[in-house]
Amino acid sequence: MRLPRLIPVVASALVVLLVFTGCGRTVTGSALRDPDLPGVSITADGFGIIAGRPDAPAQIEVYTEPQCTHCAHLQDTDGPEMKSLITLGLLTVTYRPVTFLDTGQGYSAKVANAMFLAAAHGTSAPALQAYVETLWGHQNPGGSAPSDGQLAGWAADAGVSSEAVATIQVGEKAVDTDAMTQANETRLQEIRDGDAGTPTVYDLTGNTVVDIQETGWLAKLTGGGQTL
Repeated sequence: MRLPRLIPVVASALVVLLVFTGCGRTVTGSALRDPDLPGVSITADGFGIIAGRPDAPAQIEVYTEPQCTHCAHLQDTDGPEMKSLITLGLLTVTYRPVTFLDTGQGYSAKVANAMFLAAAHGTSAPALQAYVETLWGHQNPGGSAPSDGQLAGWAADAGVSSEAVATIQVGEKAVDTDAMTQANETRLQEIRDGDAGTPTVYDLTGNTVVDIQETGWLAKLTGGGQTL
């Protein structure tokens, strides 16, 4: 009757296996957006993308051109803090793209269209901001526009919803980029007294152009709100 002596050995081996491997199970299906995260919507005129809560204490518009190197610098230096403040509900960013640096390849228009596609189908505001940072981080001014596959891959990496990624993958049209540029550039000239330079950050609460060269400009807007 040696069988009973084997039971503790087997049990001990099972404990060791669990300690070193852990427990788990396979989960299938698409990930769902956290309902507590701020969402994304389109402006009433159809030419802006709103990322953040409607009641955020700081509300800004960002006028940006996909081939503008200064816009890329803004996303590199301030994008992560913007994402943190958006996530905390302290900041809402409305992106208003323009495409005045476009050539015959339509680089800027293609990137801007991808932004509007990314804003659909339940994408969260932090994911949209992460996608913007990625798009400008892979900027190629004057060069070939990114492919639909590249735009979709970057969107997936940023956490954009799978449904939105699928529309980016096939290059679906989301916005009339000519009408978008005309409307947003006209609006930009109005707030900058005829100048349409990018990037421009406009404080919708204070109705003034923000000095983004000022150290701590985001903290000043949000009242010194803490980032993640």
